[in-house]
Amino acid sequence: MTAPKRRKPAAFRVEDVDVFVPPEPPAAETLPTPMDAQTRMLPNLDRGLRWGSIFLAALGGLISLIASLWLYDWVLSLLARDDWIGWVAVGLLAVVVLALLMIIIREVAGLLRLGRLDKIRHEADSAARQNDKALAVDVTRRLKRFYAGRDDLAWSLQRLAEHEHDIMNAEELLRLDERTLIAPLDPVARGIVATSAKRVSVVTAVSPNALIDMMFVGAQNLRMLRKLATLYGARPGTLSLLKLARMVVTHIVLTGGIALGDDVIQQVIGHGLTARLSARLGEGVFNGALTTRIGIAAIDVCRPLPYIEQPRPRFRELVAEVAGIK
Repeated sequence: MTAPKRRKPAAFRVEDVDVFVPPEPPAAETLPTPMDAQTRMLPNLDRGLRWGSIFLAALGGLISLIASLWLYDWVLSLLARDDWIGWVAVGLLAVVVLALLMIIIREVAGLLRLGRLDKIRHEADSAARQNDKALAVDVTRRLKRFYAGRDDLAWSLQRLAEHEHDIMNAEELLRLDERTLIAPLDPVARGIVATSAKRVSVVTAVSPNALIDMMFVGAQNLRMLRKLATLYGARPGTLSLLKLARMVVTHIVLTGGIALGDDVIQQVIGHGLTARLSARLGEGVFNGALTTRIGIAAIDVCRPLPYIEQPRPRFRELVAEVAGIK
């Protein structure tokens, strides 16, 4: 068995040696993922032109054009009469157009004020959490401008103007805002919710028709929302009231406070009394409790400041007040 030959030592330079460099692995974002594989397996769902949308847009434009031509011809025919009937009709048409314009302006103003209220509340919450003095000063300035001209808050605005420059902390400034401007409105809002809930409880307890109950509860809740929004400065129109209702429902769903059952009512007014209630009276108490929950959520949405110093309305206390339990 022959011994293996050994390589003779030799001199070499580093640059003369070919060093094997393994290729770099592909970047993570270029690696195929299971989702990419599923996407490649799906058929192309792009249907091209949306003929349904084109049809609706063309139909709407055609109806608008026909209505405009009819109105134009009708106005020309009235003017061609050259008598008092034609001029009265033209005057009534002008009143209709003016009233429609004012309604549009009112609705836009209501939506803008509701948006300003929501923006002030979010900025105040951010200023309180971050202790941002500049943002708190901006919130105070917005609140003063938002409530300017209200006779019921004239003294509060004057007191706020006297003391706002003496405070150096953001949270203390927001406490002053809440104490002077918002705290006087909170008891009124609580009274609005309690009154609406009592009215709903009484009417639904004596009403013989479920459809009437539903219509009354819906109308009463919308009326309560309008009163609360007006109290805190929103002054909503029809569109802004519907938007406010959507915001309240969203707030209730997010906070998980929509569940109202017999256990809640029993905890409030007692097991023995609940057992002796009639079916209609129990339904009235339940509807009143639901209205109370909606009212508390509406206060949270309409209130321009978070609860910093003032206590938040408690659901069980309000339900007990509605049920007459002291």
